[in-house]
Formats: sequence, C-alpha cells, structure tokens
Amino acid sequence: MDNILNGSVPSPYLTAAEAAAYIRSTIQAIYALVKRGRLKPMPGRPGRLLFTREALDNYLTGKFRR
Repeated sequence: MDNILNGSVPSPYLTAAEAAAYIRSTIQAIYALVKRGRLKPMPGRPGRLLFTREALDNYLTGKFRR
C-alpha cells in the first residue's frame, strides 16, 4: 500500500536477477533453465527476460521439471 501512495506500483514481473534471488539460484542458472526450455520468460521483450512469480513457483514445485 505504501508503494501505491508513493506513486510507484510494484511490477508483477521479475528480471533475471530478481528471479535468481527468488529461487535462490544464480543468473547463469536462470539463463541455462531458459535455454533448456525448463523455464519460460514472458514473451514480447527481445533482449530482456522477465518472469512471473507463478512461472517460477511452477518450476519450483516441479510442474516444469524434467
């Protein structure tokens, strides 16, 4: 609520660095997971990987692990 009052709304998307921190991994591991198709970034932003918390949670719970 404080963020909204200050005029900034938190983004629903996480960068590769934020995603790495969220799943307690490294940025290099995030890139490797994307390359292997185990983690899907949001489409539409060439050159920048953005992830939803839902996609990261699905990976952690094993729904996309092979």
